[in-house]
Amino acid sequence: MRSLPSAAAALLCLAAGAATSWAQQNTVIRTETRVVLVDMVVTAKNGTYIRDLTAKDFRVWEDNKEQPIGSVVLESAATASTGFEPRGRLDNNLVLFFDETGMEAREQIAARQAASGFIDAETGPNRRLSVLIYNGTLRIGQNFTGNAGRLKDALPKPAASPGERPDYLPVGVRQGVSDDSAGRNLMASLRNLGASLGVLPGRKIVVLFTGQLSSSATQRSDMREAIEACNKSGVAVYPVDVRNVFAQTDLSRTDRGNIDYVNRGLNDEAQGDRDRTVPGQDSGGAGQQILFGLASGTGGFVIRNSNDMLGELQKVAAEQNEYYVLSYTPPESKEGSCHTLRVKVDRSGTTVRARTSYCTLKPQDLLAGTIAGQDLEKRAASAQPGNMAASIALPYFYLSPNLARVHVAMEITPGALKFENQKGKLHAEINLLGIASTPDAGVRARFSDTLKFDLENKTRPLHYEKEFRIAPGQYSFTIAFGQPGQNDASFGKVEMPLAVDPWSGGELALSGLVLSREIHPAADLGLDPAMGLRTPLIADGTQVVPSGSSQFTKSEQGYFYFEVYAPDPPSVSVRVRVLDSKSGESKWDSGLTKLPLPANGGKPSVPASSRLPFDSLAVGAYQLEITASDSAGKQVTRTAGFEVK
Repeated sequence: MRSLPSAAAALLCLAAGAATSWAQQNTVIRTETRVVLVDMVVTAKNGTYIRDLTAKDFRVWEDNKEQPIGSVVLESAATASTGFEPRGRLDNNLVLFFDETGMEAREQIAARQAASGFIDAETGPNRRLSVLIYNGTLRIGQNFTGNAGRLKDALPKPAASPGERPDYLPVGVRQGVSDDSAGRNLMASLRNLGASLGVLPGRKIVVLFTGQLSSSATQRSDMREAIEACNKSGVAVYPVDVRNVFAQTDLSRTDRGNIDYVNRGLNDEAQGDRDRTVPGQDSGGAGQQILFGLASGTGGFVIRNSNDMLGELQKVAAEQNEYYVLSYTPPESKEGSCHTLRVKVDRSGTTVRARTSYCTLKPQDLLAGTIAGQDLEKRAASAQPGNMAASIALPYFYLSPNLARVHVAMEITPGALKFENQKGKLHAEINLLGIASTPDAGVRARFSDTLKFDLENKTRPLHYEKEFRIAPGQYSFTIAFGQPGQNDASFGKVEMPLAVDPWSGGELALSGLVLSREIHPAADLGLDPAMGLRTPLIADGTQVVPSGSSQFTKSEQGYFYFEVYAPDPPSVSVRVRVLDSKSGESKWDSGLTKLPLPANGGKPSVPASSRLPFDSLAVGAYQLEITASDSAGKQVTRTAGFEVK
């Protein structure tokens, strides 16, 4: 992240890459609005991508019941800059996942060569790749980057000479004997990977290089869990069978059965059918059934029987920029439940690939019905402020027309907390309850959570983040928090207004403003399950961590972040000013700045971030003012107060 120049003509560090406002697109939105978004790839018989379909050409079934379609959008590199669409972005994140337990040394060499050529051909400013290696445990060879040299250096090197069996392979894998733990650990690693990729926006791809897989009666449930995790995060799996063509099993007669097998999985468990084995005549066939199940369940395809692995991999990369997004409103269902999906195109000679299931969001009210939850509800309704101090910020970002994501950032002063000494560190837990209510006391959003943490000293504030979704409106937000078992000894409450402006999707808009004192390289994201369902704020390759406090010292760095939404991003200009809070006098002015756009065209939302110009400011109270304007004369302004000490 570059420093802001002090001159009025300073150029903001604005970025259009890796934006996050449409992240988590493959979950069910459950606030005032519910919608399921399904990624689909449609090809003709000759394999070419079909780009002229509209909503009337598609049909979708949930749990075998046809649903009315809301919209269908083509996410194509050829159409990326043609105007506003409900998501309208091409975020390219691809994982090269090497299962060394399923490959002989000669097969590892072939996979490495194909992957190296693929990296040379596909890395660039708008496509980030990562390398993961599984050899009984999963390790990150290289996190997401566009640097081809780093990626190729991270590719696994054969552990034995061609034809030999690596020592780390589980006994029996190459002898045709089932090894239950090897297959289950691989599926668990894939499941965890799918969950961790949920923080990244757009459609994600995992290319799984493997060979002969172990198989067992329990493999079906493990595969289903991996598919569910990938579908929740918008991850499509493309398995690559790296074995010699003559070693692979001919499954041409059972390919359709693979898809049916995956679609039946959720219903089978509900009926108690847990012990049915994976279809297949031998270990090789059953292993390939797993590959087909992963692919068909998530919307990918299997690469097999190929003497041109690199060419097939490039077909996978092409699909990252050639897919449709279908939306529909699902029937009411239990939170956390999973449902089968089936998509059809009413045009002869076409093939459609889409994920076969989705799961609704699990409740965020983790303490509901518990004694701790009831205690927090009483404290939230009382007039007592408690003895724990905290500050919060509530910036919001649009997910779709008239639906926003509120990103709660909170700093808690730990002085009143009671700590336990665990392995030389100070350990404590805090329960939290957040409620957004209307003036008539109607609850429109709520969450409860438990924060567990270790401290090395008690002087630094505790940082907490959470997000929730809400429709535009005027709200009062209350967050109550306390330490379990401490009654009134460790309790606090913060209240502040929350105003979310309406947005139809077709006009200029600004998000809320984020103040920050901490940034990280965005490449550190994407493979960390600790992010959970929290959406990272990314601009210009940098993650901005929102702060719950608006007070800064002259000696530290401060940053700001916001997002611009526009049907025609190239026409938008932005001006940033810092005003004296008392006099309104301008203390810093960036001047009018055009939004720079990515190489593949404009996007309907553009993230922006830069440093707060502390060098130009004296100690005092200020207002950060950001104004966006377009060629139609529309102008939107947002402000956020901060203090320099």
